[in-house]
Amino acid sequence: MRDKPNEVILITRMRTFNKGNQALSVAWLELLQQAFPTASIRAIERRPPHLLQYTLAQIARSRDPFRAFDGLTTKLARLAPGRDFVGDPDPDPRIVLDEAIPTPARFVALRQRLNVRGWGARAGYYRHAYLGRLAACQRARFVVVNPAGEFFPRSPEPAFYHLLDAHVAHKLGRPTAIVNHTMDIDDATLRLLIPRIYRDLALVGFRDGKSVEAFRAMGGDLANVVVSPDLALASQVGAAGARRPGSVAVAINVPEAAARGYAPQWIDVIRGLQGKRFEVVLVSNELPSDQAFYEQLRRQLGVAIEGQSLDFDRYAALLGTFDFVVTSRMHTGVLAMLGGAPVVPVEGASFKITGLFQELGFSMPVIRPSSPGWVEAVIEQAAALQGRRDAVAGEIAAKLAGIRGRIADLLVPRLRAAEAAAVV
Repeated sequence: MRDKPNEVILITRMRTFNKGNQALSVAWLELLQQAFPTASIRAIERRPPHLLQYTLAQIARSRDPFRAFDGLTTKLARLAPGRDFVGDPDPDPRIVLDEAIPTPARFVALRQRLNVRGWGARAGYYRHAYLGRLAACQRARFVVVNPAGEFFPRSPEPAFYHLLDAHVAHKLGRPTAIVNHTMDIDDATLRLLIPRIYRDLALVGFRDGKSVEAFRAMGGDLANVVVSPDLALASQVGAAGARRPGSVAVAINVPEAAARGYAPQWIDVIRGLQGKRFEVVLVSNELPSDQAFYEQLRRQLGVAIEGQSLDFDRYAALLGTFDFVVTSRMHTGVLAMLGGAPVVPVEGASFKITGLFQELGFSMPVIRPSSPGWVEAVIEQAAALQGRRDAVAGEIAAKLAGIRGRIADLLVPRLRAAEAAAVV
């Protein structure tokens, strides 16, 4: 009989233009090393290109979507070449922030319609790397999939690929966990698939109670579910620099605002803050997605853009220098609070910011752009914070004190118990 494998696989975002994803990946590597101190923790990039030849639409067209999905994952698992296969899908273990990732707006829609990488996958271009990935899973004692929250209404396709990854690892006989995500799914096919897929996993981790309610509503079984706040809250960040009195950072989730038609109202928010004599600075934990609109705001309103190319820990330190941070990006809110700045939270298309603040027990209201008068609500909440900045920052610090330990105390035993289900 072979020796028990001593490697834990973390499927996560390794090269990213999102500082929040960078913080999450680093935090999960650290937590898994704490949970399994004698194991080798190996990170593998999520959403492998080999899978892009398959689409959620293909599964949805089937008479029995779960049978089609299950058949696809069985087919993928049968490709596994054995644990002795020589192949390294991700030879560089670093978690890298790369905001220079090209995003040529003129060709994005065309490339998506043509599904260029999908055609490459069909041609076998990514097959060898995928075989290495399967072999790594075969050798692993535990596989942990970190979708970083990519289960939301606006784009269901990312969730589909995370489900493929998790179910294939399960088909390979590995205890598998899917962790740290918000369950806000409208897609009918995913709502059918998820309860049946999750039932077979060793552990399912949601980051708020609202996700548990949503999962239960779609027929999910809670027996293997654990709820813990977003692990980015456990990030180690740098000390904030000197305060900049009268300054406010604004982070806008531009793709969500554009998709829902309220991007122009953010101009009113910024003008309103400027009218209160705040110096407004634009920031983002996903700058490439927000850059074009930010440049428009810079030219139109004279606001600066800061935080480019800063890793998540230095970004948090920058955020801590502002009087407060107005954000519709959850991880900018998390990193701002870790950096010591109060937050005016504005919800996006999902309920993830609301869920986070409820999970942490924060009293400040989360403002929804769909609600009447939301622009005025942001400005009023900002003005109310101005005279209470230090007191509110102290309240947040008290809430966050020890959060890293509390998250670890909850997750480490559950991860160990899930891994103990291994059959080698």
